[in-house]
Amino acid sequence: MARIGGPKLGNNSFKVGDSKTKVNGQVKYGPTGGLNDKQKQHLNEHYGKHGAGVKKQNVLDRLTQYNASHSTYTDAAQKSGRPLTPQEQAARRTGQNAPDSSINHVIASATGQNVFNHETLRFKQGAKDTQASAGELKTATGAAQTEAQKKVRKGLAEQAASVGRVQGYSRATLAERKGELKADVVQQKQDAALKNTLTAMQGPDQATRFQAYKDVLKDTFDAPGNLRVGDITQNKKISTGFDAPLDKNGKPTERAERLYQAHQNYGPERLLKDDSVFTKNSKGEIMSSSHHTDVPDKKRKAEDDGGGPSKPTKRR
Repeated sequence: MARIGGPKLGNNSFKVGDSKTKVNGQVKYGPTGGLNDKQKQHLNEHYGKHGAGVKKQNVLDRLTQYNASHSTYTDAAQKSGRPLTPQEQAARRTGQNAPDSSINHVIASATGQNVFNHETLRFKQGAKDTQASAGELKTATGAAQTEAQKKVRKGLAEQAASVGRVQGYSRATLAERKGELKADVVQQKQDAALKNTLTAMQGPDQATRFQAYKDVLKDTFDAPGNLRVGDITQNKKISTGFDAPLDKNGKPTERAERLYQAHQNYGPERLLKDDSVFTKNSKGEIMSSSHHTDVPDKKRKAEDDGGGPSKPTKRR
């Protein structure tokens, strides 16, 4: 599954535009990209539909789990020593959300949900195949027994691979927080992300599975390690896919390279096609919605942000 290595962001040309910048097209697939009606039905049966009216939620819709306050992300950037964008600096200076700016994802949240949805189905099929093959083993002999054993191993491998793909993204995102939080807190978050991924895929009921699903999004794809405050006009143009943060010289940051490698290593082939990864302008330049300024004046000692880790969803 994993493709260690791969192309570097620095080999591409990047541009941060404005409200007048034209793009050839947006990368757009969302949480349901590549899913047929039957698969969508299976996901709703697994995770359920929750709430009513404007609070109605299910995994087929974009689930917003991040904090709407810009200070959450500027504080995280300051503590980790990551350079700020002009919008983040404005928010830091005023103590309020910066005007004409929005919270952007490096690895789009819809990318996270898309991968999670597909891998949930893969896990369930693997579990189903494992259970069926284990049943065959009870009475099989000779060649039939050998074949049943192979099927059991294959089913278990499918389950492990589905969890591993989601975890590949999660661990890469959580790595950003090592300069922001205490080491034990980061470890707790990493452990919680794994436990919640497993609970989402095999928890005992819809409510438990759905909450675990949201907890994974909140602490990985929607965590400070994958978010920053950038230009709102660009964020509207740059949709799902990968949105590389740039340094003050317009080059990809170390963070961008790290998360891009995670996307290359763990992203499924359907999301790694050229027209599915980046949004480009009319000149073929890859667009970004954020641009860093100089490094912060001083780096604060790593400390807990007060919120603590997401707690693993309890199994009942």
